[in-house]
Amino acid sequence: MRNDSIFQVYDGDTFNGALNLGVFDSGSPEWHGLRSQGIGGSEIGTIMGYNPWESAFALWAKRTGQIPDPPLEGWSIRFGRAFELPVLELWAEEHPEYEVFLTGTWRHPEHEFMLANPDALARHRETGEWIVVEVKTSRGTWRETPPHYAAQVLHYMDVLRLERAVIVAVAGWNYEERWVDYDTFEADAQLSAAYRFWQHLQDVQKPEWDGSKATYEAVRYLHPEIEDDEVDVGGMGFLLVDAHAKFAEAEQRLNQCKSEVLDEMGNAKYGYVMKDGKKWVVAQRQARGQGKPWLVVKGDK
Repeated sequence: MRNDSIFQVYDGDTFNGALNLGVFDSGSPEWHGLRSQGIGGSEIGTIMGYNPWESAFALWAKRTGQIPDPPLEGWSIRFGRAFELPVLELWAEEHPEYEVFLTGTWRHPEHEFMLANPDALARHRETGEWIVVEVKTSRGTWRETPPHYAAQVLHYMDVLRLERAVIVAVAGWNYEERWVDYDTFEADAQLSAAYRFWQHLQDVQKPEWDGSKATYEAVRYLHPEIEDDEVDVGGMGFLLVDAHAKFAEAEQRLNQCKSEVLDEMGNAKYGYVMKDGKKWVVAQRQARGQGKPWLVVKGDK
């Protein structure tokens, strides 16, 4: 943790019943040791199926030591750490009505496997209301709050028994504030999913399968050898053949649509349609160096 921070550290023994496990630098051996003792907010979005880069199966395989968990040292992680305090300071300047505190890791008063490590807590100077403050950085702009980030702060609110949180982000060089209110229904759903996943970890039992690329890559890593043997894959084999045929048909249809749209766009960079009276960009032509342009399909996000 930076020593030149303008913020105090809230390090009381308890907070609304949650137990303070300590204040440690992100990535330190103590920090990693605490993460292994439960489920944190950064994992709940993956468990719920909201994380576009990781799946519950891949997380399970890492947490059980079956595949390596790469160190958190990529440039996106390093940028996020470097800008966390400056962005938090900007938010504090925008909201002088709040007193901001850095904090550590907390354990749920009832469900001991639920851990919270928010970037900050803030207390309203007049009302005394406490909120969670979470800082994010993103290359792209946000049209909506990323659901895995909303799940993360809801997890923190559940552990700390708070009613509101704010996600403060620099997304595509835009300053964003996304306020999230506590939702009992969503919190219960997350608690149930977290409990099931925690049991899968304790029992070293595979979680449910999903269709993510992260799960496929994790299973590839689990079985690196090829032996001269054969296995009856049962009904799943028929589903595999059927899915492959449908994929090939869909891929052919997609290529046809891309070809027609590329021809319609000519040399234009963007292709759009009108939807509900608004212009919606559905395609973009991109190129690398002097190479031929390819088409990027823009999803409805």
